[in-house]
Amino acid sequence: MKKYITGLLATCLTALAVLVMSSCSHDDAVDANQLLEVKSVLPTKVMEGQVVTITGTGLDGATSVVFPGNVAVNNINKLGNDYMTVTTPAGIAAGGGAIIVEANGESAEAPMRLTVGDPAPLRVAPLDQPIKINECVEVYGKDLEFMTKAYFPGADGHEVVVNANLFRRKATGALSIYSPMGVKAGLAQVVLEDCSGKKYSLPEVTLSDEVSGGTEETGGERYVPIWQDDVYIYDWANWQYLSSDQLNLEGIQLREGLMMRLTFDNPDGASVCVCDANWGTPNVDGQGNNTVWVAAGTTELEFPISQGMVETLTAGGGIIIGGGNYTLKKIELFREYPTLWSGEYTTGWWWYLPASELDLSGITPEAGQIIRFTFAHHDAPQTFCLCDGWWGAPYIRDGGESDNNIVLSAGEDFLEFEISEGMAATMNGGSETALIIGGDITITKIQIKTD
Repeated sequence: MKKYITGLLATCLTALAVLVMSSCSHDDAVDANQLLEVKSVLPTKVMEGQVVTITGTGLDGATSVVFPGNVAVNNINKLGNDYMTVTTPAGIAAGGGAIIVEANGESAEAPMRLTVGDPAPLRVAPLDQPIKINECVEVYGKDLEFMTKAYFPGADGHEVVVNANLFRRKATGALSIYSPMGVKAGLAQVVLEDCSGKKYSLPEVTLSDEVSGGTEETGGERYVPIWQDDVYIYDWANWQYLSSDQLNLEGIQLREGLMMRLTFDNPDGASVCVCDANWGTPNVDGQGNNTVWVAAGTTELEFPISQGMVETLTAGGGIIIGGGNYTLKKIELFREYPTLWSGEYTTGWWWYLPASELDLSGITPEAGQIIRFTFAHHDAPQTFCLCDGWWGAPYIRDGGESDNNIVLSAGEDFLEFEISEGMAATMNGGSETALIIGGDITITKIQIKTD
């Protein structure tokens, strides 16, 4: 009997202990969930008007967000206990700093610092030929990711507005903006507007009212779809593992830096994260991070693939897509123009480029095709001169001492023009001198643009 009572007592004590532990554990979980903590802030480079996403815990009680320079914002879009957004105010400290979230008399500082963007469009291309409808005005500078609109002069006297979600490319150092229907042909100044409402007038370009062609498959660009579907990525727990069997990589030469583009539905703003199948992290945001916040209405994201992603895909691995609050629809890879030569060669007077150093395995140069020379970045004007192997002078553009001897502006890192009949003949002729190149510029790549 005594043994029975002792056993019963032990059972009761055990049950009581479990009950107490469960209660404490539950209370601890609730307390931990309500603890005010900031875990991440995206993006980490901001300016007035930029939407910032803050993740952490206890955020549903937030009453204000304090930006660097002690600038407080009380208009907060509270999306939940662990996720909220706020718009960057005017007047934040130019030197940047940390965000502080205040809630219920408490405060929590973000573990990362913000830097402040200062957009500066510096150069526009192409300047040597009219830009047709559906072709791109290319803008180069710094902090261009904050641009939200482009204004083109319209044929009807009104401006034609192109929103950022329709830009061909949007990155911190470069924008590519489609010339829209309805533009006024002739010399024009395109105007950019950033998220704060500030406007920037660009140098003059020549617009054409002709329409550039393109197929539905490529959209007039040189992208190839490798995956298409409709997958809703609702939160960070909903990772999408796309295996190599789901990706169509046939005919694509993978290399580090090749551009990848994601297309998605994004009505409310979203976080987008990309990894290779080994959880390697490509530079998605242009600042070394594989996660980026995209504002509501932005439906495309482009970034260069990493060497780790190249190795993973080449070995038969796939891609991991994460983040939250968007529907992934398409993944594409850039289909490069054939490269005839790549390296790093400072020309001097002269460089006799032999045909044996040109890779003509994928193309036969023809008169009228567009050839593209890419140069190492230069912050001062540089000269460039080109002749065919017989010292014939192709027409490059107006300027310089002659049509084939020009001065490249500071930062003018590439040049495109039509191949002449002499160039086509000497490049295809197998001679020791396919092209004669002079000047004081460093050439890194020669390509031919094909349809």
